Amino acid sequence: MSSAADFDVIIVGGGPVGLLLANLLGQGDIHTLIVEKSPTAPRQSMAIGITPPSLEILSRIGLDTAFIKEAVKIDHACIFEEKKLRGELRFNSLAGRYPFILSLPQSQTVALLEKNLANFSSVEVRRHCHFLNAEEQQKRIKVTLRSADTRDQIQTARILIGCDGHRSDVRNAAAIPCIATKTYPHSFIMADFHDRTDFGTRAHLYFNRTGALESFPLPNKLRRWILQLDQGQNRADINTLIAGIKQRSGLDLAAADCGELNSFNVHRFVYSRYFAGNIALCGDAAHVMSPIGGQGMNTGFADAEFLADVLIKHLRHAEDLAPLLERYDHVRRKAFTVAANRAARGMWLGTRRGGAASFLRSLGISILLNTPLRNSLPPYFAMQTIPGRSLSAHHCSTQAP
Repeated sequence: MSSAADFDVIIVGGGPVGLLLANLLGQGDIHTLIVEKSPTAPRQSMAIGITPPSLEILSRIGLDTAFIKEAVKIDHACIFEEKKLRGELRFNSLAGRYPFILSLPQSQTVALLEKNLANFSSVEVRRHCHFLNAEEQQKRIKVTLRSADTRDQIQTARILIGCDGHRSDVRNAAAIPCIATKTYPHSFIMADFHDRTDFGTRAHLYFNRTGALESFPLPNKLRRWILQLDQGQNRADINTLIAGIKQRSGLDLAAADCGELNSFNVHRFVYSRYFAGNIALCGDAAHVMSPIGGQGMNTGFADAEFLADVLIKHLRHAEDLAPLLERYDHVRRKAFTVAANRAARGMWLGTRRGGAASFLRSLGISILLNTPLRNSLPPYFAMQTIPGRSLSAHHCSTQAP
């Protein structure tokens, strides 16, 4: 570490992406400070899907086994149109060590990643610590933080990373503008229920002429339900969710089995670049896509893997930072575009309403899932064909989008 700075790297944002990046840097013995404004770890389930490429990244820090132990393995999904089973998507045919998609609440993902940081003496975590501003000064960045006792403190770093979400203060400090914004006309409500179905570890996806419904197993005998709301429906409650589940799947769920409800709209944000000087962005601070399809957090994990390799090459092997960050920007921007377009296409197809759309979707599902074409679908939905893995991944630029 350079004596000119307190830390090699300061990461702002202690969510899954920031914590994964801190773990990867800790493994590389990079002196790292990670700050998170929340005083405690999250309790909400939020993002739940972890794909095989993300498990490969977690294996680099020895956490793949721990994640698998705590999660539910989804090895296939049942696809319905108008309550009739049209086909199954099987992930147990996937190549590699992880022929499944994991389902694990984001709160447990954060807990596992944060606990693992104790293995790295080079990494320090500060919760209840707010990022206020950053100023580049020659070969270091002066970062102003505010601690829990409301006192301001100055820390210096060679590199500052924003992993602080789509409202990123680090991105604002770096004056990186948004160049494209899209708000989709779809809104959703979701909740985790005590699971009284016999679905086991299967995902169930229901489509019909009135809208979509998705269902995914969770650990501890829970199941997530995500309902597409009717057009113009701005407010939704537990009765709306239960009635929608009944209408689209035929299942009766009890309000007493329901946990916290969340409603959300869908946006896509693209920013002009992923870095400015010695400040870089990662995860939702760099890009936002539709959460339908579960690709957002996994795209952020791949960002973190690539960026960790960039920082280690610069800090440990003295490679020039600017061309490395240019490569990061180029490769990961392409990966985001592919993943975001897939998420948007999947959402578009699943949310089409009306009798004609239902008929055509049913026909398309039957063709895709009941012919040899079905063999290409599991790698597609498991994100194994997204380009742009880390600098050390041999297939970094060879996978087809």
